[in-house]
Amino acid sequence: MNGILIGGKRFVHETEIRVRFCETDANRHVSQVSYIIYFEQARTEFIDTLVGEGFDWWSAGFSLVLAQQSVSYLAPAYYRQTLIVYTGVAAIGRSSLNLYHLVIDKESGTLLANQESTVVLIDAHSQKSHSWPDSFRATVTPLLPEE
Repeated sequence: MNGILIGGKRFVHETEIRVRFCETDANRHVSQVSYIIYFEQARTEFIDTLVGEGFDWWSAGFSLVLAQQSVSYLAPAYYRQTLIVYTGVAAIGRSSLNLYHLVIDKESGTLLANQESTVVLIDAHSQKSHSWPDSFRATVTPLLPEE
């Protein structure tokens, strides 16, 4: 996962999304709520590439919780547009993973929205944060921005 550089940030994963009618609002724009779903889909697909799509967090005694997100909406998207959500890793903490995302119109390259988020690994039974397994940390560390 070498990734690409956009605006000085390294993005290591991309998710393609085609806008459905139900994701638009009365102004015919993609609703802000839909962007949250796009970011969730991108995060999930990215993490699946790290641990394997078949990995069952709950059976392993963990869950992933979105602890924080910040979204900027920059330009509208519309029904039937094809979007690319790029994902990059900002940092990994003891139990947290900080990610950043861009949503770009596939055809024009227009930047539509961006997001920063923090996901926390939680012990499914105690509901308290849990440190990332060494194997996960070893997979994520090469994806961190170069200093």
